[in-house]
Amino acid sequence: MEIWASQTTSQQLAQAFAANAMPQEFQNIVPSYFHVFEDVFSKALFDSLLECKRWDHVIELLLDSTPSSCKVYPLMPREQEELDTFLQENLDSSHIHPSKSPMASLVFFIKKKDGLL
Repeated sequence: MEIWASQTTSQQLAQAFAANAMPQEFQNIVPSYFHVFEDVFSKALFDSLLECKRWDHVIELLLDSTPSSCKVYPLMPREQEELDTFLQENLDSSHIHPSKSPMASLVFFIKKKDGLL
């Protein structure tokens, strides 16, 4: 399946602006009363979380139903790279597992205050 998606003008402008943005430190972004929770937001400590347990749960689909078509939202090249990297890293570390669903979920990026996606 090939998806024909292109960038919008607003995406191009946002990407150009993000390229010039400087990353900020946690203490400068988050209010001081949340500084005690810095370890909760640490990317480095993410791998030390408890191991996820695999549960078998299935959403049963109707046999005679057909998936509905939905709008495909184009991703900026930077967003697509971030998504690919995120998925590969988390598949490799077993934090996520490949989906068996015939449907896909939309992915929206919300820029963090430090400029990262």
